[in-house]
Amino acid sequence: MNKKLLFTVAAIPVAFVVPAVAVAGAEEVATIKITGQPVVNETLEASIEDIGKQIIKGYQWYYLETAKTGDDTGTPTKKPISGATTKSFIVPPDAAGKTVMVEATAEGGTVFKSDTRIINQLKLAITEPKLDGYSTSNFVAPGEIIKVGGANVTDTAGAKLKNDQITYSYQWFYQEGEALTAIDGAKGATYTIPSNALDKKMINIAVKVTAKVGAALVVSDISNMLTVSNEPSNTLITAIEALRINDSKYNVTTFEAFKETVTAVDSQYQALTAPAKANVKNYDVLKRALTDVEAVSALSNKVNEVDKVADKDMAKYLKDIEEAYDKFDLLQRSLDVGDELFNSIKGILKAPTDVADIAEVRKINQAITALLKYDNFLVKYEAHNIAALKASIEAIEKDIANVSKNYQSTVQDRILNEAKQDIKKIEQFIKLFDKLGTSNTPNKQVTAAKSIRTAYEKLTYKQQKLVPEEYNTKLLEAENAEESQIERLNNEIESYLDDYSYPINPSEQTWQDHVKNVNRIIAEYKSLTKTSAAKIIGYEGITQLQKDLKTADKIIKQIKAYDDLLKVTGVKESKLQSSYNNALKAYNKLTSLQQSLVYNEDLLLNNPPKVTVDDKGKEPADKAAAEALKADIAKFADLTKYSFTELETAVNTATTAYKNLSSAARKHVTNYHLLTAASKDVKAVISFHKKVQAAREEMDVAKQAKKIESVEKAYAKLPANQQHLAKEQYQSLLDNRPGDNNAPDITSLNNSIGKIVSNDLYTVTVDEIKTLSTQYKNLSTSDKKLVTNYSILKTAETDVKKVESFMNQYNKSFGSNPTTVIKAFAKLTAKQMSLVSEEVRQKIIEAEKGQQGSNETAFGLVESIDTLLQGGVYTVDLQAKVTSIREAYDKLSSSEKSVVKNYSKLTQAEADLKKVAEVHALYEAIPAENGDTARKAWQTAFAKLSKKLEILYTDMYKDDK
Repeated sequence: MNKKLLFTVAAIPVAFVVPAVAVAGAEEVATIKITGQPVVNETLEASIEDIGKQIIKGYQWYYLETAKTGDDTGTPTKKPISGATTKSFIVPPDAAGKTVMVEATAEGGTVFKSDTRIINQLKLAITEPKLDGYSTSNFVAPGEIIKVGGANVTDTAGAKLKNDQITYSYQWFYQEGEALTAIDGAKGATYTIPSNALDKKMINIAVKVTAKVGAALVVSDISNMLTVSNEPSNTLITAIEALRINDSKYNVTTFEAFKETVTAVDSQYQALTAPAKANVKNYDVLKRALTDVEAVSALSNKVNEVDKVADKDMAKYLKDIEEAYDKFDLLQRSLDVGDELFNSIKGILKAPTDVADIAEVRKINQAITALLKYDNFLVKYEAHNIAALKASIEAIEKDIANVSKNYQSTVQDRILNEAKQDIKKIEQFIKLFDKLGTSNTPNKQVTAAKSIRTAYEKLTYKQQKLVPEEYNTKLLEAENAEESQIERLNNEIESYLDDYSYPINPSEQTWQDHVKNVNRIIAEYKSLTKTSAAKIIGYEGITQLQKDLKTADKIIKQIKAYDDLLKVTGVKESKLQSSYNNALKAYNKLTSLQQSLVYNEDLLLNNPPKVTVDDKGKEPADKAAAEALKADIAKFADLTKYSFTELETAVNTATTAYKNLSSAARKHVTNYHLLTAASKDVKAVISFHKKVQAAREEMDVAKQAKKIESVEKAYAKLPANQQHLAKEQYQSLLDNRPGDNNAPDITSLNNSIGKIVSNDLYTVTVDEIKTLSTQYKNLSTSDKKLVTNYSILKTAETDVKKVESFMNQYNKSFGSNPTTVIKAFAKLTAKQMSLVSEEVRQKIIEAEKGQQGSNETAFGLVESIDTLLQGGVYTVDLQAKVTSIREAYDKLSSSEKSVVKNYSKLTQAEADLKKVAEVHALYEAIPAENGDTARKAWQTAFAKLSKKLEILYTDMYKDDK
C-alpha cells in the first residue's frame, strides 16, 4: 500500500488512510472541525485535515441535549441523529435551536470528535391569506367553493424553507356582530358555501392559517371578509329581464346597441361560477337573445353581400334569404328596428317580369313544337340531319337561358329533351359502324351488320329519320356482303347435282379437282351466317356428294387393283376371280349417283377374268346345258336391260336350270356369282315394293305422306341396280300420290313473310301477322326449317306484343291522361309505330298538338299565381284570388296541370290563409271577462307568425287587437 495517499469517503463507512497523530484505542480526541453555516437546510461538513494519518471507518452526527432531571441535570448527553452517518450533514428543520456535533471513528478504534455548533432558531413569518374561486370581488354565492391563496411562509433569520417542510392547517369563521365564530368541520384549504348560508346568517366568511416548520409555528392574521350574497346572480337576472319588453318584443332601440348589451350580459354570465350560473333562472332568455342576434346578423350580412353573388346562383340565394326571414317569429322580428332588414329584402326580391317572360316562354314553346313535322301519321323532326337539329336546339336553349329562372320551369321541354336524347342515341348508333372494317370478310361484315340492324330496328321513327343516308347504304352493303357468294355457291352446287347421276363425268385427271372443289363449297357454306346459309339450295346434296366421292374413291381403287393384277403374269385364276368378285360386289352396292362417279368401271365390267375348268378327263354329259346357262347368266352383268318382272322371271329360270345341273356341270357355270347377285337384287326390290304398296294403301293423308317420305329415303339408299328395277313402281307412287288440299304452301308462306316489311316499316296489320304466325306454328318441324324468313316473323311477333300492350294503355288512359299515352307512343320503334292504326296515330298527333294550345290556360294561371306574392308580401284580397285560381286549376286536365310549375305557391298561399284563420279563431274565442289565459294563447300564436303572415293577418283582421 502506498501510505502517502489519503482517501476520504463521506457516504459509507469504509477505511480512509490519513496521517496518524492520535493514540489507538477508544480515546476521544477533539481534533475534527465542523464547517458550514448552522442554518436549516444548509450543509455542515466534518473536516478531518488535522487528525493525522488515519483510516476512518465512519461518521455519526449527534444532538447534544442537557438532562433536566436526575443526577445528570445540566450534563449534556449525545443523541445520535438518525441517518446522519456521512461526512456531510444537511440541517433539518427539527435541528433548529439545537446543538450538534460529529464523531469520526478510525480503524484502530480511536474516535475523533468535533467541537459543537448551535443551529440558528427559525423565525417564521406568514403573509395574510387571500381567498380565491368566487365570481366577483367581495361577494360569494351559496354553493360556490372558496379556496385559500397567499399565506406564504418565510424564515426571517435566513433559512431557505422548502414547501414540503411546511405543514398548514386552516380554520374558517363567520362573523356575528364584531365576533368571529369558528365553523365546525371547516378546516380544509377549500370551503363550500352552504346553500342555506343566508338562512343561517352566515353573511361574512373569513379564514385563519397556521403554518408549522419543524417545531416552529406561525399563525396568520384573519383573511379579508367575503360577503355571502346572491347579488351577482340577482343583478344578472335583472339585466336579462331588461332585454325584453314582453314575450314577443325585445327592448331594443337600435340593433347594434342591443347586440352590445346582449354580449355584455353574456360576458357577465360566463364570468360566474357554475353554482352562480345555476341561480340565473332566466338564462334561456339570454340564450334566445344571443341566438336571435346571431340569426339577424347573419341574414343581414347575407343581404349586404347580394352583389357578390353570381347570376346563376342568384335565384337560390334570394330564395334562401326570403325563406330565412319568413321563419323569424314576432320576437325575432322585433330586432328588425323599423323593418329595415325586411325592406332591404323586399328591395332585392325582384318581382318576376311576368308579361315579358310568359311571352318569351310562349315563343320558345312554339319553337320547340316546330322541331317536329308529321309524315303519314308519324312524327319526325323537321331537321334532316343531326347538325341541323343540334343548331335548332342550341338556339332554343339560348333563349331559355335568357328567361328568368322562375319561368324557365314553365317551358314545355319534353320534346326538347327527347330531341337531345335522340341525338345522343343516333351518335351512339353511328359508332356501331366502326365494326364494319373494310378488311373484314363477308361473314364478319354480315355478322356486324346484323347487330347494327338490330340496333337500328330499336330506334323510333324520329330517330331513324336522323340517321344519315350514307349509313343506311353502308348497312345494306354489309348485309348483302354474302349475296354474290350465295349466288356463286348455288350455281356451283347446281352444276354438281342431278336426280340419278352426278353430271360431272370425273376422270383420273380431274378427280382431285372435284374433291377439292366440293370440300371448298362446303367450307364456304359453313362460313356463311345463319341467314345467308338458309339461302343456299342443295346443300344436303353437296354434302352427300362429298360422302359419295369418298365411297366411289374406294371402289375406283379396288377396280384399279384388279386391273393391275390382270396385267401380272402367273397370277392364279382363283386370286383374280376373288379380286374381281370383291370389286364387282362393292360396285353393285353403289347407288346410281355413286356409280356415276366411278370413272374406271369399264375395267371391271368389260374385263372379267378367264376361268378354266378342269374336268380331269371326264366331261359331264350336261356340259352343253351348263354352257348355255352360263351365257344366260352373263346377261345379268347389265341389269339395266331388264325390267323387274323380266329379271325376276330370268333369275327364277336360271336358278331352276342351275339346280338341274350335275355337280360336275355346275363347275362350268363360272359366272354363278352374277346369278347370286341378281337374286339378291330381286329380293331387295320385292321388299321395297312392299313399302311402296303400304304407302299406296294408306288412306290417311298425313300418314301416307310420312310413308311416302320413308319410301323416298329408302329408295335413295338402294344400290344402282335395285334403283333401276324399283324405279317403275317408285315413280308411279310419286306420280299418283293423292293431293293434300290442306298441305302448307311453304313457298307462299315464306314469300308472304318476306313482304311484311318495306322501308323499315310494316306493310301489314297486327291481325295479318298473327295469321302468318299461326300458319308457321302449324308446320311440321321439317317444314319450319324451309321457312328462311322466320327471323322476320319472329321480330314481328315481338312487335305485335309491344303494340298490343300499348293499345291496352291507349284504350285505358288516352281519354283521361293523354300525356302518358303520348310518351308511351314515342317509345315505340318505327316498325312498332307502323302497326298502330292510322286512326289512332292521328288521334295521338292531334292530342300532342292540342296540348300546346291548351297550355295557354295553364300559362294564365301561372301568371295569376305569381301575382299572389310580391316582394315577400301577399296581395290584397288574397282569399278571393286564391279561391278563383283554385277553381280554375281544378278544371285543368292532368297534362295541363303539369304546366303549372309554380303550383306550390298556390298551395302555400292556401296553407298560410288557413294558418292565419286558425290564429284569428283564437282571438274570436277570447271571452269578454276573465280572458287573460285565452288572450295569452292568441298572443303566443300571433307571435309565431312570420312577417308575411303578420302583414296578411293585419290586412284581413284589422280589428283584432
